[in-house]
Amino acid sequence: MLGIFLEPEGKLKNFIFKWKRRIKKSNLKTEYVNHPPHSTIYLSSFVNEKKVIENLRNITKKINSFKIQINKTGLFINDSFTNKDTIYLNIKKNKKIYKLQKHFANNLRSLVKKDKLKVSKSFNKKMKSSMIKYGFPFVGSHWKPHFTIGSIKNFKEHYDYQSFKKTKIYYEQNVRSVSLWKIKKNSHKRIKTFRFKKRW
Repeated sequence: MLGIFLEPEGKLKNFIFKWKRRIKKSNLKTEYVNHPPHSTIYLSSFVNEKKVIENLRNITKKINSFKIQINKTGLFINDSFTNKDTIYLNIKKNKKIYKLQKHFANNLRSLVKKDKLKVSKSFNKKMKSSMIKYGFPFVGSHWKPHFTIGSIKNFKEHYDYQSFKKTKIYYEQNVRSVSLWKIKKNSHKRIKTFRFKKRW
């Protein structure tokens, strides 16, 4: 499995790490807290890693940096992927990040391993369509860009939930690059970072 990630920087990255450490200390049943801080733009199983790298190199040469705003905390209650409550930081809707995702998905979908596609019963119509077409259920307007902190069993009932929910945040970040990661269960290894160079 390979993932294209947008990585947080500076104070945003520190904030995510702070909450990951806080959740770890709480002795709750968790997932994702040991994952490196990131926002997943596109993720799938591919037939040829070298071709994915080559395509990404060619795509990112034509992309100019852009800004994102991270404007609030959020919670995916009973996340269908973990059966736990996933806490995250919301990335404000931004046409450029959706355009970026579509660009990657359209250029890489021919390299997706079709035999590895798993359409979950919990997927809605848009997620199923996206999974079949791109090998990732969240390509398109139904995708909610975000930075995950962790997925915690019954977090909504935990005393830290209100503190997290009420935390007011605002971060701005220039997106100058994306990174490609190899993912195997909870193991994440960065393969390469691709810097943007030109305008759209």
